Amino acid sequence: MQCVQSAKKMFPRKFYRLVFAFLMSVFMSFIMSGIITFLNLGFQADFFEQWLLEAFPKAWVVAFPIVFFLAPCVAKLTEFLMRE
Repeated sequence: MQCVQSAKKMFPRKFYRLVFAFLMSVFMSFIMSGIITFLNLGFQADFFEQWLLEAFPKAWVVAFPIVFFLAPCVAKLTEFLMRE
């Protein structure tokens, strides 16, 4: 965790799942919506407007609950698949 070693801790531990889901869904939907917007529209004059004001918010609204509810199951599945 070198990228956040010196960061001040801001949230109580009880909010870990919520903060994790928020951050993961923001990063995931930001990157994926940008790529999909580019593939669909190409780099045109209103690319950033279409991406950041249209595609990204819609993607995040879907991504957040998916990550929030599926992350614990995915973590358990990953643990199950790991060798000792």
